[in-house]
Amino acid sequence: MMKQVADYELETWIRSYKMVSAGTGRGQGQRITWQQRVQYAVGHAINDYFTLPPAVRLHTPIQVLLNRRWPRNQSDFPDPLLYWQVYNQVVGQLTLITGMMIYDYPVALYENWSTEATGLDMQLSLIVQAVWQERGDPQQMKVQKFLVEDDEEMVDAFVHMANVFWHSAFGRPPAEIEVHALLEDRRYSFTGESLSLSKSVDYVGLLVDAWESEARREDGEGQRSTECSGTCDLWRLGYS
Repeated sequence: MMKQVADYELETWIRSYKMVSAGTGRGQGQRITWQQRVQYAVGHAINDYFTLPPAVRLHTPIQVLLNRRWPRNQSDFPDPLLYWQVYNQVVGQLTLITGMMIYDYPVALYENWSTEATGLDMQLSLIVQAVWQERGDPQQMKVQKFLVEDDEEMVDAFVHMANVFWHSAFGRPPAEIEVHALLEDRRYSFTGESLSLSKSVDYVGLLVDAWESEARREDGEGQRSTECSGTCDLWRLGYS
């Protein structure tokens, strides 16, 4: 039976592994962090905004939508000053980014896609936050991802997984992969033609091998399911 691999499981593992490397302990990863809570609010705000007709978006600041699920408990943050700094930065970035696409409709918005991965004996699932068709060439697509904090390892993992997924599902790379790190006001952009499929296949294969090896050391699937149980719903609702 072909194994099933989901991007949110790999990303959860990357974060967990980095916490152990930093000496903060994996047990900390089972508690929902302020970053996760903010990511959850961001995902819903983007989804709510782009499901509105453009005429409604003109009169609906994304800040209003963000406020619906923004974490209310300031004690989840290290201090109240950081709470308001994060809020103001996220509002500013989302207003800027979405304002440039106020009249556009995405092809896909927070959907979970799955395909058999080319060159890898696995079924790969990918949560696509936003996918846009290129004007003038509907077959060319831009894939967007929104991260609260800048994390180059997470960016690399997503770019390689998206490249493998697009080649496997559509026979070509996406025209562009764009990742926004909101708190750092940083935008990563990768054109499909600049990405090597063989390198992406190798990267994803090695990443999955490392993840599975770690799972085996922690008594396999039972432990992984336990770690996921408190956060998987967040991933499916936009945390990725």
